[in-house]
Amino acid sequence: MRSSLGVGGSSNIVTTNAGNYSISQSIGQSSVIGTYSKNGYTLRQGFQQPFISAKIITTPNESSLNAILYPNPFQQSINISFDQPITNQIDIVLFDIMGRTIRSQKKSATQLLTISLDDISKGAYFLSVSSGNKKFTAKLIKE
Repeated sequence: MRSSLGVGGSSNIVTTNAGNYSISQSIGQSSVIGTYSKNGYTLRQGFQQPFISAKIITTPNESSLNAILYPNPFQQSINISFDQPITNQIDIVLFDIMGRTIRSQKKSATQLLTISLDDISKGAYFLSVSSGNKKFTAKLIKE
């Protein structure tokens, strides 16, 4: 069995001609290994945490296809409503959770698409819908 008899640590700012440096150390830290993230903040394993935090800010992606998928969970069919004009053919691919293609089909351009999925088993799936150079992906649950 591993154990720590004591823990300790210190930090110091060192100033040189090249700039200021922060030096820190810890001894005997015993903690769970891992990282926890929530609301853009990250807590890392150990007593020492980085001074600089980075928050990722997402910007609208020009290759995103804005769509609303409903109902989810579903029993027989799903509807996909597009927020932007669809002028190109729509490619639909349904994957199981192992990444295997369950169904692939092409549809004519439309703003509202209904897809019958009554012949697939209950479970979790991923749906990829693309039109032109834009793509929408969603997780589906069949009850």
